[in-house]
Amino acid sequence: MKRRLVDLAVAAVTLGVVQALTETVVAAVLYRDFLLAPYRFFTVQSYDAFTKLWFALGDGAAVPSLLSHFLGQGVTAKLTLAPQLVAINLAVAVVLALVLTPLAGLFGIGRGGATGARERGASRGLVRALVVVAAVALTVHVAAFAFSFQPPEDRTIVKVAKALARSAIQDGALSAVAVLAVSAAGARLLLARQALRGAAIAAALALGGWPLLARVCESATALAAAERRTDDGDAGSAAAAPANGYNVILVSIDSLRADHLGAYGYPRATSPTIDALAGRGVRFGNCQSTTSWTLPAHVSLLTGRSLLGHGVVADDRRLSDSVPTLAEAFAGAGYATHAIVSAPYVNSRFGFARGFDEYDDTTVYFETNEDSYHSITAPKVQAAAASWLEGHRQRPFFLFLHYWDVHYDYAPGSGYDTMFDPDYEGSITGDNYYFDPKIRAGMNPRDLEHLVALYDGEIRLVDDHLARLRAELGRLGVADRTILVVVGDHGDEFFEHGNKGHHRTLYQEVLWVPLVIDVPGLRPATAVVEDETSIIDVAPTVLSLTGIAVPKGVEGRDLSDAFVGKPAGTRRDPQRAVFAELYRKGTLNVQVAELAARRKVIQHFNSRRLSTFDLAADPGEQRSLAPRGEVAAPMVAALREWLDGRWGLFDRRVRTEGVSAVVLDAKTAETLRSLGYLQ
Repeated sequence: MKRRLVDLAVAAVTLGVVQALTETVVAAVLYRDFLLAPYRFFTVQSYDAFTKLWFALGDGAAVPSLLSHFLGQGVTAKLTLAPQLVAINLAVAVVLALVLTPLAGLFGIGRGGATGARERGASRGLVRALVVVAAVALTVHVAAFAFSFQPPEDRTIVKVAKALARSAIQDGALSAVAVLAVSAAGARLLLARQALRGAAIAAALALGGWPLLARVCESATALAAAERRTDDGDAGSAAAAPANGYNVILVSIDSLRADHLGAYGYPRATSPTIDALAGRGVRFGNCQSTTSWTLPAHVSLLTGRSLLGHGVVADDRRLSDSVPTLAEAFAGAGYATHAIVSAPYVNSRFGFARGFDEYDDTTVYFETNEDSYHSITAPKVQAAAASWLEGHRQRPFFLFLHYWDVHYDYAPGSGYDTMFDPDYEGSITGDNYYFDPKIRAGMNPRDLEHLVALYDGEIRLVDDHLARLRAELGRLGVADRTILVVVGDHGDEFFEHGNKGHHRTLYQEVLWVPLVIDVPGLRPATAVVEDETSIIDVAPTVLSLTGIAVPKGVEGRDLSDAFVGKPAGTRRDPQRAVFAELYRKGTLNVQVAELAARRKVIQHFNSRRLSTFDLAADPGEQRSLAPRGEVAAPMVAALREWLDGRWGLFDRRVRTEGVSAVVLDAKTAETLRSLGYLQ
């Protein structure tokens, strides 16, 4: 038994050390120009099998976790992995040897005897022990990959095989197996040398498993904590409340691009009502969404937090009760609160209803998937809003309205479908936009022009209903004390980068959204704000304008000084950075972007790619700059710091609270799939 334990310990320790060092070198080479994500960052399969075992068991042992922060650009930054990985591998190796020892006899381990020239001095037992340990490691890799793999909807042999190959490459599983193979070969060579075998035995016996690991864990955790900004404290409320007691109507228009509105320079008359509001109030010229799809963008809008900040990173999650909302802040101040929404991804099941007296997600209801495409919903939203306002005008209110029509399919109805392209004689329609194979990159430019005209018609349809909403406020006598905020949740792509729709990229066609705030009777100090702003700024801004305390943990900035305290035309924070995130686990598409001073970086984690753009010179994002050039390097450093802080908050919440899961019913899942969201 003793001989078996020694053989297994030597083999496991040798493989572990070689594996850790090999993995460090591979990471330093592959990620030298990019950020390297923490182990837990949405299934990083590229780590070694011993590390995977450690993280699978480590939480239960209540040992501080390693590899919990992002590593910056350059080879040197990645080399800090080595001591952490070696410590983990040594500890797991000793435990693995103890676990496998009772089974060692089945594999002929510990029976002694030299093997002769072919084994080059290594005992037969050591070789067999190495084979067993390597087999266990391979099994761990396969099990981890199988657990995370999401097969395609169409499960034909060819498509499943393609999905398996793509996943193995992009999530790092293939590189992990390659590291294991190289490490096993290296360990086999080392075990052939008597002196090195003795050193491995001494290391295994001296380690004892946990003391060294605990010390390394504590030091690494302390270092990470010092580097991260994970403050979740009070954001504070504004010093001034120029619109105290005002009502607030927050209007979100789904899929609305800023560059298709007249106020943002678009030549077509798509938005006379929004343009008029921008002329009276403040137009934020460079407002960015936090993502490129509806669910997490709206959670950001109504909490003032990034995706990692609020935790709703995928459609299998709902907003945690520990994250306060804008509606709760208004309700706590005595406001009547009401919402009327019109899309599956703003349904109350995702946690949106908290803080609202009533959350109306039934007035607009899709009986079939086709209804979700073709229904014209703005009249229903408008009618429901008018009815509610009639009965609640006597007290301050917060009303959230979500308009769906601009979202594809592009079927704006009679009058609007020909408004901007009356002479079109082709066969392309906006029906089945996402799945129609005729609507593709490289399609006839004239047909694409028609699709854009239909999209513009959808915008005008919603804008005309906003005009009716303003007229209703006037009729009820509350227009002069109602703040009106109009914002987009994300945009749509028309093949600027080869894609259509949204939920795929973080380019400007899906991130740049309009934000207009009109406070009647309050003359803007700054009519147009050109600094980088974000939809997470909406919540603290309207709360500050109305004198309500900003909830704990809000990441957005109070922009109310556009109305008070500064002369027109000044820039408050031209260097401010804003961030956007996209986490599509099923399609292995994890991206995070930073924008600051009209410069932008996008880190593509699965494809190990960094895109850097000077938006002032290249607004279409067609020419990526050097990943470690003078534009990219400082921005990537800032992105790493921001991600460290947000990831620390997200990971702690998941560990302490778990995941607030959402189980979609079959009908909702099918509707979302038909819209191109579920993959």
